[in-house]
Amino acid sequence: MEEKQRYEKTLKYYFLMYGQHDQTERIKAYAEKLKVIPIDILKAILNKLVFTNNRVASIAEIMEAGASLSNTVNGSEEINWQEAQREIMIGMRRTWYKGCLGEIPDTDPEYGKPCEPMWSTPEIKAAVDAYGFENFQLVLAEDMPIVWAQLRRLYEQAYQKRRERDINRRVLKNLSGLGLENFGKLPDYSLTRLEGGQKTS
Repeated sequence: MEEKQRYEKTLKYYFLMYGQHDQTERIKAYAEKLKVIPIDILKAILNKLVFTNNRVASIAEIMEAGASLSNTVNGSEEINWQEAQREIMIGMRRTWYKGCLGEIPDTDPEYGKPCEPMWSTPEIKAAVDAYGFENFQLVLAEDMPIVWAQLRRLYEQAYQKRRERDINRRVLKNLSGLGLENFGKLPDYSLTRLEGGQKTS
């Protein structure tokens, strides 16, 4: 069986699970876009979605579910904001506490020196670094709700960038040798008017 047919057969069965029988063109479109995912992995993703979604997932949702499964396998599951906030609070206490929350005994020459903050994910580190870890020491207690709101936004932006990078890698994975260097030569449409193609400042 051809690779294309394998993808279409898998997706046809997936659509049938939701009672959608006459979706030939949509299935072909899905198969074309999802062929960047190995067929066995795609089957696992669709199997997960059958148990969690009450409707056919969009292509974007399928890619997101694939990223989630990949993170589970790689031990890099997404940490929600509440967990990240708790980790940052512990990191603040650890850094300011003389013995790094008991990790360094008072007989150790390092006792009393500032501790380095430790973060479990690059996204937590990115959010804290963007705010400035040393700035925490200057925040008044009544201003902390504002600081947490800012940190949450920075954290969610960091995770959005990570998800976008993951999708970019999947999309570009099978394009090696096909002129990827030309992506750098695409025009900057944000500065171009479609009418007449005149570039404006």
